[in-house]
Amino acid sequence: MTGTVFFVEVVVDPGQRERFDGMMARHAAGTLAEEAGCLAFDVYVNRKDPNRYALYERYADQAALNLHRFSARLAAHREETDPLIVERRIWPLGDEIDVSNFPGQEASRR
Repeated sequence: MTGTVFFVEVVVDPGQRERFDGMMARHAAGTLAEEAGCLAFDVYVNRKDPNRYALYERYADQAALNLHRFSARLAAHREETDPLIVERRIWPLGDEIDVSNFPGQEASRR
């Protein structure tokens, strides 16, 4: 596996799950369609707890990830979805990602 890869776990407010689900699907599809450096953006829903999502994202390199991290698309998505999220955790695979300034880290401290 090449590139920059990470998993994100998101827990959403149960009353906002359907709304979040649609927003997340649109964001993943739009990111794949509009960002050439995004190689994979998969959204999974936990079968036992449908309020818990797992995201698998793979980018060609750190530059492609940075393009996504600082994009207007992600900023708009975060503005819409952050109020619906109860918890967010990010796990980089390998040592290639510096998450110290990664949007979303503050939400995991709530």
